Amino acid sequence: MAEIFISHSSKTPENLQKVGRLVELLSDRWSVWWDDALVGRYTQVIPKEIGLATCMVPVWTHAASASDAVHGELVIAKNAGKYIVPVRMENCTAPFSFDVYSDVDFTHWNGEANHPAVLQLARKLATVLPPSVKPKRPRSIGDGRLGLPALFMSVSSHETQVEPLPAVQALRIFGADAVLVSAYDLVPSRRDNAMLLELAKIRRGGGLVLVDSGNYEASRLEDKSWTLPKFKQALKDVPHDWVFSFDVMEPSRSWKRATRQVIDAVEVNRKFTSAPVLPIVHAPFTHKHGHDVASLPKVVHGVADALTPPMIAVPERELGRGLAERAATVQRIRQALDTLPFYQPLHLLGTGNPWSIVVLAAAGADSFDGLEWCRVVVDRETNRLNHFQHFDLFTYQSGQAESPLVTEVLKNDNIDFNARAAFHNLDYFAQLRDELRHAAAKGSFEALSARILGSSHRILARKMPALFP
Repeated sequence: MAEIFISHSSKTPENLQKVGRLVELLSDRWSVWWDDALVGRYTQVIPKEIGLATCMVPVWTHAASASDAVHGELVIAKNAGKYIVPVRMENCTAPFSFDVYSDVDFTHWNGEANHPAVLQLARKLATVLPPSVKPKRPRSIGDGRLGLPALFMSVSSHETQVEPLPAVQALRIFGADAVLVSAYDLVPSRRDNAMLLELAKIRRGGGLVLVDSGNYEASRLEDKSWTLPKFKQALKDVPHDWVFSFDVMEPSRSWKRATRQVIDAVEVNRKFTSAPVLPIVHAPFTHKHGHDVASLPKVVHGVADALTPPMIAVPERELGRGLAERAATVQRIRQALDTLPFYQPLHLLGTGNPWSIVVLAAAGADSFDGLEWCRVVVDRETNRLNHFQHFDLFTYQSGQAESPLVTEVLKNDNIDFNARAAFHNLDYFAQLRDELRHAAAKGSFEALSARILGSSHRILARKMPALFP
């Protein structure tokens, strides 16, 4: 018994391939039947399958419009009271008397999973047929440019051991696939214009450049002069692929109003750039109770449903006091997002601790950014972070580097101390990223968590048994 019946004409091979791809995508959320799976006599099987389905998705093509079989299937579905949600793959008319049904335009679709037409169809279907299958985390997003889970190496002028320009240069030399740079450091009065050249080179090399709102630095420095016009100015000529929205730092305690505030902020920011604008959702805060995480799942869900952004972000520090509490909040957010008719990637702002990354990825987060690579030094053997100045104690780990470039850098005492420590960290986080993606592909983070956390993994597993089912 399938929930969705696909009606189409198989006369055009190209369209048949597209129908097969559509079936593949819809099958991620619903059970789907099409005649590629037909066994038995057409006149017996088709009426039975239409009768069992809740919804029919007819595919309008020139061949389908002229097909008696397609018309017959539509009549059966209409007489049986089935929902009919058409898609249009060619510029053609619908079969007679069925042009009254609102269709989804697939004429410019080439099989992309996140194409607006696919998302619109999924939304329409979800209104009459709630998805029965939890969405799968995709291997990549951004037209395949960003693998998931993703680790963005952040750059900032605030409390790091490497200034923005040399930090961006190091990331370009290393070949980082995802870089986050703050708009606060990109206004003309503060930046070195060489940064623009480096960011352009990162993009040409296949890396994805994400610009942050700058509110992290402004809030830490208590800089009240950092405003939306300065954010707009910073974006004007900076090479970038995505932009985080200028945060609504003090959202309403009403989840509906908070949702509207974030959506409005994204719509305003879209006037400043042609790149996708990613929403940031903050938890409401009071001095008496701290951050209220109860409404976060509803707000994140509402924003994602309205905007379908490539990613939606929440600051990790606002998810709860301890790691277990934060993981539980991420799980609740993921559960809310999984009711959407598409997979919504979730980014956690300010998450650069390896232990936190692995645990929160297991809980349902997809992407992280952190300054740890240029702020502290990681011990590969314990996966713990140490003072940057303690790098001397870990130089013996140079033989564990995967990158030949990093191996050479770490062995060269003539290279600046800070640079060697930073490259040591970059190699570690690149390996961690690859391990995260391997764990995600397997559908389980338990083995990786046990390796990274050591004996602490058992404590976490007892505290949160649902984290590693």
